[in-house]
Formats: sequence, C-alpha cells, structure tokens
Amino acid sequence: MTTTTRVRKQVTTIANRLYRKLGNLSAAFKRAWQIVKGRILVSKIAGVTFGNRQAALKKLEQYNTGMINVSLQREAGNTYDANAIKVNVTVGTGSQYQLGYVPKDLAAVLAPLMDKGIELIARFKRVIGGVLDNHSYGALITVEI
Repeated sequence: MTTTTRVRKQVTTIANRLYRKLGNLSAAFKRAWQIVKGRILVSKIAGVTFGNRQAALKKLEQYNTGMINVSLQREAGNTYDANAIKVNVTVGTGSQYQLGYVPKDLAAVLAPLMDKGIELIARFKRVIGGVLDNHSYGALITVEI
C-alpha cells in the first residue's frame, strides 16, 4: 500500500467518525485532514481520579518526561465505551500502570485507526493541576498518527 493510499484511508476513517458527531461531511473531512496533516494531537487523560491514580500522578511529577513511556491499548470489550483506549505508563524499566483513558470523543476517532492496525505513538507531555490540596492532578499526552 502506498503512503498516499494509507493517508487517504486514515482521513476517511477519521472523517466518517467525525461526521457522526458534526453532521456535516465537508466539515468532517476538513477536520480529518487537519488532524492527519498536523499528525500530533494533545489531549488530557480521562479517569485520573479513579483509584490510586492521583498518587501516581503526584509521583510522576518528579521524573523528567523523557523517562516516562506511554502506551495506548485498545479495550474493545469495555462495557461503558466500545472505543475505549487505555493509557498506560512506565517509568524507565519499571512496571506498567494504567493512568486512565483517552477521552471518549478522541477515542471515537482513534479507535478505528488502531483497529485497522495503524500504530499510534503516545508521549507523556506533563502533569497538570494539583496546585492546592483540594485540586486534582491531571496529565497531558501527545498522540502522533
């Protein structure tokens, strides 16, 4: 498959998903081309207040972002979202920890690409929030298509 064909398939897959949300095919294709041309999306991680994830985020603050590895894993059997994508992190050669999920709207666009075997590269950008005791931590990742 040529690069041009692969890119067109990516755009079509993303546009079809966006069309369901936007209701306008032309706008969906324009947005899909922006995503594919930009190739890098920045997103918050959803579900970071569940379990011990706040403590994990506080601990991640002490590491250089280059030491934090991010992997995305499809969770098609998720009962709440058929497009669910887990966000797992490891520090160096440590064990993997689930930090949360790709937000639902973005997962609806990325899941079909992952299902078609397109590799997405995720990187840890930074920990956000947690300024005062009553504020939750969050995290940003980048996803490269």
